[in-house]
Amino acid sequence: MNTNKNTVSSYKRYKLKRNNNKTFQYALLIIIATFFIIPILWLILSSLKTQSEMITFPPKFLPQVPQWKNYILAVTKIDYLHYLLNTIKLSLIYTLPGIITAAICGYGFARFHAPGKNIFSNILIILIMIPPVSVLLPEYVFFTRLRLINTYYIWLLWGIGGNPLYIYLFKQFFSYFPKELEEAALLDGCSRFGILFRIFLPLSKPIVVTVFLHSFLYVYGDFMTPAILLSGEKTTLAVAMANGYVIRNGILLVPVLLSGIVIYLIPVILIFTFGQKYLIQGVVSSSGVKG
Repeated sequence: MNTNKNTVSSYKRYKLKRNNNKTFQYALLIIIATFFIIPILWLILSSLKTQSEMITFPPKFLPQVPQWKNYILAVTKIDYLHYLLNTIKLSLIYTLPGIITAAICGYGFARFHAPGKNIFSNILIILIMIPPVSVLLPEYVFFTRLRLINTYYIWLLWGIGGNPLYIYLFKQFFSYFPKELEEAALLDGCSRFGILFRIFLPLSKPIVVTVFLHSFLYVYGDFMTPAILLSGEKTTLAVAMANGYVIRNGILLVPVLLSGIVIYLIPVILIFTFGQKYLIQGVVSSSGVKG
């Protein structure tokens, strides 16, 4: 009888401890989420303020009268749709060839054994750690001599050249495919490219979506590169917004700019929302963690 009471008492203590841990975890997550939500909420509320409310001190959290016309000005003061389409087009020009190149190179690293493979794998990891901005100046000189400045061919060449991070992600993902699957395809007369495009890639939806999201949003949110390499009607939305919401005396229309940024973020939120499940699967699979 005492044994049963002790068992029930231990179970109650375990259940209470587990509930306390869950409460702590949820409280911690709420606090962290609040830190992420506050800047977004501040952005949205500030986009509804007047120009004078933006420069008042101390700053007010809520606008006195919501200025919805700021959003109308954001899309009419510049050719918003034109520059948005430029940005999407540029992102796809870089992303789609980049996925193909990364998949081919990642397949080679994961499935072939050749002299010097480890050396090239180490070089790949080193290239991942080099910030792209550190090579932007020599790239500018190089593309100037090729007369490619103010063209989208630069992003096409970058995509075809392959991104070391995306190659590494595909390499890690493909390395978990069983050899029997590949051997069976070879016995059936399938070529290496056939194995990659007809077997491996259809089974690699998580990593394909992960690379697509990362690559697309990288170009979509980039400001410095298009600001240096593009100009005029070919530039992207981020650059156009930075230069387009200025009145004659050089004053920046901050609420209008913030309204443009809110609209600018909508595609990002939608893309991430629909691809979140595959993004998590792709990152976990490519990190070497087996579920």
